Amino acid sequence: MEEYTVSRLSALIKRSMEQNFGKIQLKAEVSDLKIHSSGHIYFALKDAGAVIDAVCWKYVAQKHNLKLEEGMELCCIGQVTTYAMRSKYQFIVEQFELSGVGELLKLLEQRKKKLLDEGLFDPARKKKIPFLPKIIGIITSPTGAVIRDMLHRIGQRFPRQILLWPVLVQGPEAGRQIVEAIDGMNALPPDQIPDLLIVARGGGSLEDLMGFNEEDVARAVSRSVIPIISAVGHETDTTIIDYVSDLRAPTPTAAAEFAVPERIKLQAHVSTCFSRLNMAIFGNLEKKRLFLQSNKILDISGIISEKIQLTDHILEKITAIIARKLSANRVRLVGIMVPKPVLHKNIEEIFQKMRYVFLSELARRRNDFDIIAQRLESNGHVNVLRRGFAFVESSKMTPISSVQEARKHELFNLVFSDGRVLVRREPTQENLFADDSMVKT
Repeated sequence: MEEYTVSRLSALIKRSMEQNFGKIQLKAEVSDLKIHSSGHIYFALKDAGAVIDAVCWKYVAQKHNLKLEEGMELCCIGQVTTYAMRSKYQFIVEQFELSGVGELLKLLEQRKKKLLDEGLFDPARKKKIPFLPKIIGIITSPTGAVIRDMLHRIGQRFPRQILLWPVLVQGPEAGRQIVEAIDGMNALPPDQIPDLLIVARGGGSLEDLMGFNEEDVARAVSRSVIPIISAVGHETDTTIIDYVSDLRAPTPTAAAEFAVPERIKLQAHVSTCFSRLNMAIFGNLEKKRLFLQSNKILDISGIISEKIQLTDHILEKITAIIARKLSANRVRLVGIMVPKPVLHKNIEEIFQKMRYVFLSELARRRNDFDIIAQRLESNGHVNVLRRGFAFVESSKMTPISSVQEARKHELFNLVFSDGRVLVRREPTQENLFADDSMVKT
């Protein structure tokens, strides 16, 4: 009987198993998944009747776009071998893929349902996209047409500061790098943090886009403080990140258009609003001027001064008349045969009360007049002009209230709160007020 060492026996078993089976294909479900810190993946492949341990080395996993997860139905190509240290056999996975597109779609539906139930797709969670962000962060591959098209489009519409965080956009490492990029952008100093993030890549197969379907990526988008636009694939492509992001763009170029307004259109809109505001202000000013002119109270301050002076003059006259009347009545009552002290006292009290009532009423009326005068002054055109406005009149000081009338004059005045400025219209400037042409003083 031949004698073997344990090591020799293990080596013979290993060689025999590998030679007898060679490379084979297994269709089984993934279970007991463990990713080692070294990057190697240890798991089990099982069906209804049996289980076999499996190993996928790091360099093999990095070549695949699919990230292994518990419960996946896989088609694996590899070799049966043994692990001598544990006296067990195992399957070394050299290639793997989902057993069919249907299985991949099933996996995505399960993942979507899980995240939906947790509320990650809730519209109430979505943040508002800023109208004109100062800094735009872009998370994508640093090479290829996607980043070039986006930079060109943003620069064409409204140039902004761009912060690029380069990542892989496919493969098993893509998801992890995207998560790190989103968290990293949110952790930047306040003066560097973007106002908006765009996560983008071009089109590809369902397997190519799997990095954007990972649960970790969806959770990173959900917890981002910065609003995020997702722009993954072509218009018909949809990934889980699209449901969680604050806005989905059908293409990366469309994301650039969503990120910034078109500067030319924005300038035109602002110019239109300014013109309307200007017309409204001058129209209102003209109404006030015509109202004041029709009531002949253009010089409010002069009228108020005259009224105050007249009131003072009347008050002096009334006071003098009362004094004369009191003196005359005193003289007439001197000779009346009644107890003089009592009569004199009663008369004095009566006249004092009359004087008090009269002066009180006069003061009240004067106070009412002062209030009305102050209101007239505050609503007058002078105060309006002091706030930075002016109105237009001809060189003969007649009001000009329309563009049509302005075209009839070569010279006219701009009336300010502190004086007038004579203005000459250039002969070539027929549309002086219609097209914002400049005038010379």
